Amino acid sequence: MRATNTIKIKTIATIGALVCTTAFTSACGGGDVPANAAASTSAGEVAVIPVAGTAAIRREVPTVVRATGTFTADESSDVAPQVPGQVVKTLVNVGDRINADQPLVQLDDRDARLRLDQARASLERAEADAVNAKANASRSGELYEKGFTPRSDFERLATQDTGAVASVAQARAQLASAQKAVDDTIVRAPFAGHVTARPVAAGEYVTPASKIATIVRIQPIKLELLVKEVDAVKVRRGLPVEAEVSGYPGVVFVGSVSALNVAIDPDSRAMTVEATFANADARVTPGMFGSAQIRLPATEVAVFAPAEAVLKIANADAMYVIEGDTAHLRVVQLGAAQNGMVRVDAGLQEGAMVATNNLDKLADGAAVRLTDAPGRVAPTSGSR
Repeated sequence: MRATNTIKIKTIATIGALVCTTAFTSACGGGDVPANAAASTSAGEVAVIPVAGTAAIRREVPTVVRATGTFTADESSDVAPQVPGQVVKTLVNVGDRINADQPLVQLDDRDARLRLDQARASLERAEADAVNAKANASRSGELYEKGFTPRSDFERLATQDTGAVASVAQARAQLASAQKAVDDTIVRAPFAGHVTARPVAAGEYVTPASKIATIVRIQPIKLELLVKEVDAVKVRRGLPVEAEVSGYPGVVFVGSVSALNVAIDPDSRAMTVEATFANADARVTPGMFGSAQIRLPATEVAVFAPAEAVLKIANADAMYVIEGDTAHLRVVQLGAAQNGMVRVDAGLQEGAMVATNNLDKLADGAAVRLTDAPGRVAPTSGSR
């Protein structure tokens, strides 16, 4: 790690030299030197820059697995009618929030209602025939017991009574089927959610193969994460997950691991991990990109420094470390930020003093004087 940092520092020193060459040509590589600058240089004076400093600290933090993924609906359904028919009326629009069993589309129910009326009539007729058959069978039974009618007549009427009861049951089933056909002309939502598509309009003829609406449930909502193989073995159901989306900067959504795909993708060498979020306010929608971290039961020790100590140089993160009365530029590798502090994964040790102001005035090797607050010089000994 020290060798890596040394290489990066050399790179930054080269960049610093380039900046010096372009911004201060007269001082760094030729040209006319202003009289006051020459006088200052000849006098051997060195500018001392006052800076505020804060020591890097060590904290015990949870061990996390970082991953990215896409939010998907908890449930999604392409709703189709159960009976064919012509659309009479559409009852919802795209974007509507709906309840379970709420009507979505009304189909023409005239034929279905005619069949329902026929079924009712058939049931009434069957029930009347059953009453008559039962009465005949009862009378025949009494006469048979008294010897006034032959056994064959009694058995025939008893059979008719049994057949009439079966006819009533059949008529009731046909009535129920006809009633269902009428009910099915109103297409209803299978669950509560939001309408994301409604591709039909009044006048269209639809069949059970037609899609009349798409319903999604986003409360809760799922986040499908791709977790590296080396980290996948550490993940378990129920572990807490924190996610962020670019649409809501600074907002952390809290959920938990709900499912694990037992197979590793041979191409990406990653496992799909599913996390579920309550999403009570429905702010997160399917398709959003999420950056998440899964909290593992174990903890680890990490170094933290103030976020204001970080500066960008040539697309790299760096900090000025104060050693004695001199500022030294250090390339650092940063982790997550929290409460004004940023985690430093590499390039900085615990206790190192980092500059938190006047960063634009500093350079590697610059003479500095620590202050206890920005702009006020602290009484120190040995300052240059």
